[in-house]
Amino acid sequence: MGRSNNGRDDSDKNNASTPRRTFLKTTGVAGAAGLAAGCLGVPGSGGGSGNTTLNILTWEEYADLKKEIEKRLDVTVKFKKSTSSSKMFTGWKSGKDKQFDIAVPNNNYVPKMMQADLVDPVPKDIVSNQKDIYDTFKQFSKNQFTKDGKQYGVPIRFGWYGYSYDSREIPESHDESYEVLFSDKYQGTDLKGKVVMYDNHFKAMSATALYLGYGDAFEGDKVSLSEKQIEKVKQTLIDQKPSLQGYISADPTYIKQFRQGNFVVGQSGRNEIVEMWSSGDKWPKMAAPKEGSLAWFESAVVSKKSQNKELAWKVINEFIAPKLGANLAKVGYSPSCNPKTQQHLSDEQNDMYGSIKPSKLQDFIPFKAVENESAWKKAWEQVKTA
Repeated sequence: MGRSNNGRDDSDKNNASTPRRTFLKTTGVAGAAGLAAGCLGVPGSGGGSGNTTLNILTWEEYADLKKEIEKRLDVTVKFKKSTSSSKMFTGWKSGKDKQFDIAVPNNNYVPKMMQADLVDPVPKDIVSNQKDIYDTFKQFSKNQFTKDGKQYGVPIRFGWYGYSYDSREIPESHDESYEVLFSDKYQGTDLKGKVVMYDNHFKAMSATALYLGYGDAFEGDKVSLSEKQIEKVKQTLIDQKPSLQGYISADPTYIKQFRQGNFVVGQSGRNEIVEMWSSGDKWPKMAAPKEGSLAWFESAVVSKKSQNKELAWKVINEFIAPKLGANLAKVGYSPSCNPKTQQHLSDEQNDMYGSIKPSKLQDFIPFKAVENESAWKKAWEQVKTA
């Protein structure tokens, strides 16, 4: 799930645009300790029977695919766990691109790797499963990962941020809009002191900007708000305070307070709600606001210095193969970019993280860097102290 509280630190997202997620099935929350050298060993990452060994820098859950990949391909795969996309990038930039064949950063880091000349273009004839991914991610790849007609990253799995709500208080039939976060009352429900926002300048201010109709600011290579727009966002967040229960950063705190009824609606990622669903809570619901939802998606790249590029791309192709992609969705509670994985998930699993309506994806806004981020941070501090 994302965010620094779930095994991956926030530093890369503040820099590039936003935090991310991951719900680790075994612990619920993984330590956010960074990797001083850029990687850590993952249990069960020993050698297979293949003659060629590929080294993969990625998130912890990918190691669950090891046996199946080695069974399908004549290869030994060794996984190293990373806790942030920024560490993947800085590690490769400082020479670790020689040590790893594959990395799986967030989508907003693939352009950085391209600009640093660290990655090789995708051979589409080898990564054949890519033809089946959602059209939304094909378009994102074209926009973010393509240079001179060549694509450099393959979307693997995804998630998004919108808001969650108590369906016992706010009907599921309501118009899904960020308006609910800035209302004293919504469809008969008193929301004074019943709204929470992320304690994060990018996520809170982005949701506010979208609410105010500044969608154009998210269309370029970077998220770009004018000084006047930043001032309006700041004032809107200050004006929101009578409805605000508080700012929350840790997922366990969010879930605990939601269950206790301390708030009715809150800015959130989908994974918090999936975790609650998996624990038997059916009343929390997740909205994808009509103004747009910030979306992350992991994207696999192959090092330009890899000696086994063709085999590396074959491994990446397995990441989005229907069966293995479904297995990855199960352990990470995040949907695959390939909808064909749904046939390998139960009805309950599809309800939680498998079957995503393409119409929901149409309003996704991919993570991007922020222009003049120092002004965002200054405004956010003024909001917090108001």
